[in-house]
Amino acid sequence: MISKDRAKVIAILVAYNASKTLKYFYESFPKQLVDDIILVDDASKDNTFELGKELGIKSYRNPINLGYGGNMKRALNLALEEGADIIIDIHPDNEYKPSAIPLALEKIKSGSKFVLGYRFNSIWDLKKNGMYLWKIFPLYILNIVPQILLRLNIRDPHQGFRVYTREFLEKVNFKENSNNYLFSFEIIAQAVYKKIKINEVPIETKYEGDKRGASFKSSASYFLGVLKILLFYLSAKSVYRTKIFR
Repeated sequence: MISKDRAKVIAILVAYNASKTLKYFYESFPKQLVDDIILVDDASKDNTFELGKELGIKSYRNPINLGYGGNMKRALNLALEEGADIIIDIHPDNEYKPSAIPLALEKIKSGSKFVLGYRFNSIWDLKKNGMYLWKIFPLYILNIVPQILLRLNIRDPHQGFRVYTREFLEKVNFKENSNNYLFSFEIIAQAVYKKIKINEVPIETKYEGDKRGASFKSSASYFLGVLKILLFYLSAKSVYRTKIFR
């Protein structure tokens, strides 16, 4: 168990074209809960990186766009290099509210190694929070299938708020994960494969404009990718391990 007195907590902000929301997000962020904040800008087309520096955030900018997963890998590595024991992953676009952070840190203090947020008790809560109606049924399927195949007692594995411990990240081969959004599900499958219990805390969300959900094409690609990862997981349990499970 990580001692509260010794644990170094770093929040990572993976960002792409976040200049419209970054200032408000940073001003409302509970800075007293963390030792440092690291922003990694994925070659944005706006002034996200410059604004981050102006706000006093320790900011990095990728010379080329690495994709969500690629940016996550760089941000996690930077936090680990800075000596983080606990890493809070929250997006600076105001989609996820930072009110979940104290609850997640309490889970870590109690011995959890990996904590997720969950956005709803009923899937229809997403409609009230602004998600497109056509996304709700596919999301329901995407939640149920991993629960069955991974025996995963998690309500919402496809959301973006995470809290990682160094101990967990050193046990999984996250550097081999995808450079796209599948990174987020791959690391859950890796946790299950390594028999690391995943805990969850409720998180408030607000979907507006582009944040109401990915396009149909992107969602379909993600859906198929999740099925592929589940097949790789089942294979790793019985026949052949792909690189993410080695």
